[in-house]
Amino acid sequence: MSKKILIITPKSQHVIGFRKSFIESLLNENYEVSVLAFDNDFEEKFSPLKISFFHINDSNRSIDPLKVLTLKNKIKLLIKKINPDIVFTFQLKPNTFGVLAAHEAGIKNIFSMVEGTGDPYTYNTPKWRIIRMVCTYLYRKAFKYCKKVFFLNKDDKKEFIDLKIVKEPQCETIFGIGVDLEYFSYRPLKNYNHFLMIARMLETKGIYEYCKAAREVKKIYPDAVFNYLGAEGTVKIKDIQEFIDDGSINYLGVTDDVRPYIEDCTFLVLPSYKEGMPVTVMEAQAMGRPCIVSDTNGCRDTVIDGYNGYIVKKKDKTSLIFKFNKSLSNEEIRLFIYNSNYFANKYFDQKKINNYLKKIILNNN
Repeated sequence: MSKKILIITPKSQHVIGFRKSFIESLLNENYEVSVLAFDNDFEEKFSPLKISFFHINDSNRSIDPLKVLTLKNKIKLLIKKINPDIVFTFQLKPNTFGVLAAHEAGIKNIFSMVEGTGDPYTYNTPKWRIIRMVCTYLYRKAFKYCKKVFFLNKDDKKEFIDLKIVKEPQCETIFGIGVDLEYFSYRPLKNYNHFLMIARMLETKGIYEYCKAAREVKKIYPDAVFNYLGAEGTVKIKDIQEFIDDGSINYLGVTDDVRPYIEDCTFLVLPSYKEGMPVTVMEAQAMGRPCIVSDTNGCRDTVIDGYNGYIVKKKDKTSLIFKFNKSLSNEEIRLFIYNSNYFANKYFDQKKINNYLKKIILNNN
């Protein structure tokens, strides 16, 4: 008799993007897979996956008190209806209210994944300190019912252990969701002076540091190209328009396929303040592109400085300028390319990561 697993994730888009490969691997093992999301925007794309899809209207970022109070009960009722053997949760609300709901519904096999600690553990204003206290309380209350909690980097794991949210034996560290190494296959280098940043427009992604550093570097290397790919977020196009107008950066808009843009670049750049495990960095390295990342959670796990890219100081334009200049005079770029592809094949193989996840789940039932 096949086991039934329920995956709880905030956005239905994640099912098609981040969870699809894992779900397919579960189906291949004859699991019955159900998915619960907080929207149904991508429901029509689920039929090829042969899964049961459910949704509860909510948002992972909403802190509406009334919705928060009712969310757990809504999830619990749905879990009782589905009656899964295993519940696997992703991100903040599923990892707290989803886990608590699963426990109250009588589920014994509960697993969670922390895909980055997010804004509550990044900002330190009075507002965010209060939110962090609430999140920590909820995590502590929920995670004691998890058989395993998966982290995408060692820093987040240490932070949660130090905060007494989880215990060491509960924890497993994996390299993110991994990369489809066939889809993001190696591409020969086409350009030697092209930088590319792929990220939603957020201050915490380091967008301003990238733009300001690009402006300074182009004074010395006017032929250097700094491209930016990503949708508006808290930062809008008008906020970086001056850097577009003076030619410091080229804004490329958004895309459903990043591969041609990665192929055109020499280095992928992500000067983020904090990450879980940056997917764009893994994708770029799989295609043989070295990366420049900040010395912070998640990012530092993907790059060995001087081996498959460079590491810069967080929130430091000067450090970024120095590494940009060094990249443009790098005589060992071919070695960097080889090392990036080798690193990705060793650590970011999606098939290996999926098999490891399934092994942990099966061994803890």
